[in-house]
Amino acid sequence: MRGIVVGIKGSAESDEALDWALNEAAARAVPLTAVLAVPRGAPDEVERRKADAEAIVERARHRTGSAVETSAAVVQGPAADALLEASSEADMLVLGRRDRRRLGRLVLGSVSARVVEHASVPVTVVRHHDVAGEGDAPRENEGPPAVVAGVDTSPPSLAALRHAAEVAARSGAVLEAVFAWQITTLAPLPGSWGWAPPLDDYERFARECLAAAVERSGIDMPAERLRQRVEHGAPARVLLEASHSAERLVVGARGLGGFERLVLGSVSRQALDYASCPVTVVRH
Repeated sequence: MRGIVVGIKGSAESDEALDWALNEAAARAVPLTAVLAVPRGAPDEVERRKADAEAIVERARHRTGSAVETSAAVVQGPAADALLEASSEADMLVLGRRDRRRLGRLVLGSVSARVVEHASVPVTVVRHHDVAGEGDAPRENEGPPAVVAGVDTSPPSLAALRHAAEVAARSGAVLEAVFAWQITTLAPLPGSWGWAPPLDDYERFARECLAAAVERSGIDMPAERLRQRVEHGAPARVLLEASHSAERLVVGARGLGGFERLVLGSVSRQALDYASCPVTVVRH
């Protein structure tokens, strides 16, 4: 399936993801396929569920006024495997995500987590606001919309930066490349062995790292639509704060802080769980 593939199941969060996916497909001028995963069963059950899936898509088209070419597919088998197979040649896979509950339950379910960890294409998880979690900050609406990319100079983060630039160019948004740094996340400064340079020197080095990453990514955007922001702090916290005013947050699947045994880095996972806007995870 090419174009945008979105997982549906008739729930409120999957409906919001479907609406978002229809708008994304329209912006990209590509078709959309809604995939409903069902347990293996009788053929007549598949036909019945396909009618349900088509009805879900039709209601979404009516809600959004979308004229995008759409289709619905019912795939048998475990949901994660079905979505991974259906989206293997897509431009993007879109999933819904429930909000964080007050008891702090993890918001990214096992199916979504497996899909994000193993998908070969960019995956966007769309937040559904049902019960606000404690400490959620209100969305900020100052200034033009921004597409935020988390950058740490790793290959996946450069891929995320290029993807974010494409989105910003298409939507007319500002691209905000965010580099969050701590002394432990930067290599020793040249000539600094045996002593600790001032924090200003580290910040200057961080800005140089970000500028070099932007240059290596090969993006070409007008200066007024490209912000390079360096923040001293934990990467996950910095990106979550940036998500309050963003229309989308784009991160690499695993950055410099990831371990080889981890498929999805901790920063990416926290972004998926707690960001205030849709989050796209890009693989290198």
